[in-house]
Formats: sequence, structure tokens, C-alpha cells
Amino acid sequence: MCKLFSAPKFLAIGSIMLASAMSPSFAANISFGGVAASDGSGLTSQYMDPITGATVAGNYLIETFDAATGVPGFPGSTEYTKAGFENECAVNSINSSLLGVSVTADPTQIGIRKGSVKSVAAAPAGDNTCYGYLTNNGSGVATAVFDYTPMLAFFDNMYSDQAPFGITYLGFYWGSVDTYNSFKFYSGEQLVSSITGVELLAALQGSTGDQTSASSNTYVNIDFSLQEQFDKLVITTSGIAGEFDNLVVGITGQPIGQVSVPAPSAILLFALGMVGIGYTRAKRK
Repeated sequence: MCKLFSAPKFLAIGSIMLASAMSPSFAANISFGGVAASDGSGLTSQYMDPITGATVAGNYLIETFDAATGVPGFPGSTEYTKAGFENECAVNSINSSLLGVSVTADPTQIGIRKGSVKSVAAAPAGDNTCYGYLTNNGSGVATAVFDYTPMLAFFDNMYSDQAPFGITYLGFYWGSVDTYNSFKFYSGEQLVSSITGVELLAALQGSTGDQTSASSNTYVNIDFSLQEQFDKLVITTSGIAGEFDNLVVGITGQPIGQVSVPAPSAILLFALGMVGIGYTRAKRK
């Protein structure tokens, strides 16, 4: 049976409103805090159990970077998995399904692994599972793009009366936050909002690169308005490194002339099973 979180405590320490440089009418509500993950991966969204894929409310999908949480028949990609972790780590949202998420990055700058390696990557505090990281390898700026438009297009085509579908929530566990890390959110080519390491550390009074403190290892929750319809995440770093885990997205449709509605549960259940980042989970050995 799927295990739901019971009365999860949201450990929000504070919130900030970050307006897009493109349009002052766009703003995202950003807060900090999550719940202890049931799989030993540190923190996760209050909406999602990383092992069972069970949600507390609404329609949410999770990327854990753990191969064990993929769906048989649609194995995740090990393109970015570091040597020695091929049987444990994968990007489950990259697969042969039309519902897959498009991830674009230089393979030498992005990695999926377990554990910490000095001058390479540090696992987020309390995270004993697979996680993702981005590094500039000592020079320049490294970029990774998580593009959710293929999945959203599927919903738009199947339920045109509720289109456009968009991502109105995104959460992620940000480990050992550094001043040179940033997460940017786009609707198409338009920048909707962003959060930088400088802003997070200032809000929580944290120290850059601290690998254990709750003020620099925290779950970030971003709620977007319907007008934003977020569909693409761009992660950048100009140092070593930016670490993240338990990416959770919430999908919402906007019927013309009506209030927002969640994605139809039957088709979302199918979608989650197809892309391997939702309800049906393989049991860990």
C-alpha cells in the first residue's frame, strides 16, 4: 500500500517574494522547509513520499535520482551517472516515453552519484541516497536544463478544455548551498523567477558551503501563480558544486473562464507510471 505522510509539519523558516526581471507582475512565493524523507535522502517536499510516490494532496511527481524508484519497462537514464553507481543511480524522468522530461547538460559538468568526494561534490546533509550535482570543474559557468514541456504538451493534447497545463509548484532539496549557485524558472523563454545561493543564505543566515547546517541544507518550495505556468528549470553554478535531490513538481490546468483544476487523476496516474517518477514504485531490496 502507498504510505501517506500523516499531518506533516512544514518547517518553513521564512518566505520571500522574488519578482521576475522580465515583468513586475510575475512573482513566485518561495519558502524554506520540508519533511524528513522516508528513504534516507534527507529532506523532501511535504507533498511527496520518495519511496511510495504517495501524495498528500493534488498531483505531484518526484525525481529522486535513485534507480530503484523507476518503473519496470521504462528504465531511467544513466547518461549522467558516475562510474560505479550505474546500478543505483539514474535520472528516472529521462526515458523512451513521450512523457519524459528533457534534460540538457554537459556530461562533464553534471553528475548523479552517492556520497561526498572532496573537491567534486558533497551529499546534501543527511542524504545517503543518489543525488544530482552540477560543477564548473574550476572555470566558467555550468548549466543544466530540466525542460518539462514534453510532459505538459501531453496533458494539453489530451485535455484541451483544461489547457494550458503548467507547473505551479516546484520543490527541491538544496545541499551545502554556495553563493555561486542559482535556480532559474522559465515559462517558455521568459524568465519567471529565480533564487540564488546569496539570497537563500541571507534569508536563513547561513554560511556558504556548510555541509551540515540546516541554514545551508534546506528544502526549497516555490509556488507559482497561474499566469506564470512554469515549465523549465535552469540550474547554474560558477564553482564546485551545486547539489540537489528530490525534485518535486505540481501540475495544474487552467480551464478557460474557470478556476484552476488539477490534472485528471486517471491520466496523471498513467503518466506517472509511464515516466517512472510517480505513484507506482519498485520496492527497494
